Amino acid sequence: MSLAPNLHQKILLWSVVLARVFLGGIFLYAGTTKASASEEFALALVPFTLLPEAWIGTFAVVLAWTEIAAGLLVLLPRIHRLGSTVILLLALLFIGVLTWALSNGIIVSCGCFGSDDPPSATAMQTAILRDIGIACAAVFTLVFRPKTVAVSGILLPSMENDGARKKDVPNPRW
Repeated sequence: MSLAPNLHQKILLWSVVLARVFLGGIFLYAGTTKASASEEFALALVPFTLLPEAWIGTFAVVLAWTEIAAGLLVLLPRIHRLGSTVILLLALLFIGVLTWALSNGIIVSCGCFGSDDPPSATAMQTAILRDIGIACAAVFTLVFRPKTVAVSGILLPSMENDGARKKDVPNPRW
């Protein structure tokens, strides 16, 4: 019996876990930053001119709390796919909006993490690349679905068939 499949499954499992923690951390941080300064974030949205001005404040609050919810959901083992899906959709939205703004000559500070960086095309291109990376990480967590358990070691691996391990018989399937 070869250890390679077992090792491969462990690496895949931990890669998915790390991607979920990465995504959860990013979206929890970004969402809480926006939620705690929703007026400033709403002002950062004004130059995009995609929404009527009356909706911008509400949209800023809803977006912040959606990011927080997605960050939490992606960390929960039984429903992490829902969180990954929301994160993927948000990343695609961000990519689309930033690309649209750049193509129309609208140079803004995206306000993604509450920073007051001066607006620049380079910063927007970097944000687009970051969002592409986030979208790829979300797709990765959706495509690869190794087994996980909660509580006993949040997000840690579990054996597929614990009954087969009663006598410490090696089980190569993770």
